[in-house]
Amino acid sequence: MKSAAPSGAHLSLDRLVALASVAVPMAHHGLSRGRVAGLSGPRRGEGGDLYDLRPFVDGDDRRQMDPAATARSGRPQLRRRHEEVERSLMLVVDMRTPMLWGTRGRFRSVAAAEAAALEGWRWVRASGRCGLAILREGGMEWLPARPREASMLEIAGALARTHAEILAEPANAARTQVGSADVPRPLVETLPGIAARLASGTAILLATGLDTPGERFGPTVTALARRNPLEILLVQDAVETAPPPGTFTARIGAALSRGRFGASPSAEMLSEHDIPFRPVRCDQPEELTA
Repeated sequence: MKSAAPSGAHLSLDRLVALASVAVPMAHHGLSRGRVAGLSGPRRGEGGDLYDLRPFVDGDDRRQMDPAATARSGRPQLRRRHEEVERSLMLVVDMRTPMLWGTRGRFRSVAAAEAAALEGWRWVRASGRCGLAILREGGMEWLPARPREASMLEIAGALARTHAEILAEPANAARTQVGSADVPRPLVETLPGIAARLASGTAILLATGLDTPGERFGPTVTALARRNPLEILLVQDAVETAPPPGTFTARIGAALSRGRFGASPSAEMLSEHDIPFRPVRCDQPEELTA
C-alpha cells in the first residue's frame, strides 16, 4: 500500500511510528546504507554466546570456571564467551529556523525527522541502542541512547512534540520582522558538544539541510569522525536539486525581494571533504507497507 499523503508542514507521530513497518534490520551495526560500518561502543563484559570450553590452567580467571562442565569432567573447566559490545547511534535532527520550509511534499524539518526515525528503527531492530538530539534555536533536546523499540517510541514522541512546539513559537513569527538579524548558530559549533556527551565509537547520524554549516565545517567533522563515526542525511528541497529558471518574488522579513534560485553547494562540499552523506528528498517520502 502506498503511503498516506505527505506530512507537509506537520510532523505526524503516527507516521513516525508506522515507519517501523519499512525498517528492514541491518545486516551489520554500521549506518544502514552509508560507508560507516563495524561500529562498536563501550564493552559490557561477557556476552551470551559460548566461544569455547577448555581445561582450567594456572593463570586463568577462576570466575570463568563452569561448574556444570567441571562436575561432568571431574576436572576444572573454563568457559569463555564472545564479548558483548554495545552499539549505539545518536540521531541528530536539525529543526532550526532554516529547516522550517518546503516547496513540494514536506518541510525540510519533517523530511529530516522522518529520515532519521527510519534509520533509528533499523538500528534498534539490529539490537543497537538509539538516542536523539534535536537542534533548535537557542538550545538542544537530548535523549540518551537506549535499546529496543521502546526507545524509538520515545524518540518519535519527542520529535513530533518538539516540532509542533517550534512551529508554534512566537520566535518563528518574529522572523518576519523587517531587518531581523537572527542567524542560526553554525552547525560546526554544536557538533563538538554533542560528541563530548557520547562514548567513543557511538555513531552520529545528522539529518540537516546543512544551512549555515560554519567555517571549517569539513575539517571539524573529519576530525570528530575519528572518534565518533558520522554520516549526514542531506535534506534537499526540490528547488535545491533542480532550481527553476527565471526571477521570482519572495518575502524576506517584511519586505518583498526578487531573485533567482540556485543549486545548493552542500553535496559538493561534503564530497570535497570525503564526509559520508545520503540525499533525502522532501518530495519523495518513504512508502509505508500495509
